[in-house]
Amino acid sequence: MAEQKDPKMSKKDLEYFESLLLEKRREIVAAQVGSSSSGAFHTQKHQMDMVGYSNHLTADAASDYTSLETSFDLAAREGKYLIYLEEALQRIKQETFGVCKVCKKLIPKARLEAVPTATKCVNCKEETKRKEREDHRIEMARAFAEQHRMQQK
Repeated sequence: MAEQKDPKMSKKDLEYFESLLLEKRREIVAAQVGSSSSGAFHTQKHQMDMVGYSNHLTADAASDYTSLETSFDLAAREGKYLIYLEEALQRIKQETFGVCKVCKKLIPKARLEAVPTATKCVNCKEETKRKEREDHRIEMARAFAEQHRMQQK
């Protein structure tokens, strides 16, 4: 009986996805450099410092604060995505890119083009999400039952 080899993407496909990942990384880094050099953060921070932390924020100050918070959220999300991109590039070097970490089958190229940082095929990702939702429902039911039990005492 022949020994079954682990699935691997072809060198050509790995090179294609490496260039795709590198381009996505360049876009994010360029956007971050552009936004930090624009001075938007410093302007917003200065405006917030001028307002102070009084309980009576003006509408403009509240809007500025919301904008600053959104900027921080976006930067955090982009930072997290950069980590995912770096991990995907590492998998390319290890020649494990494109292999589902659950079922160990090749992830379809169409999925990787849509989500190049994917580590699971669609079926395994959906199953993982289904289990997470079920676990969340069970936890909520436990919390509800506990709350109900405490109210009965």
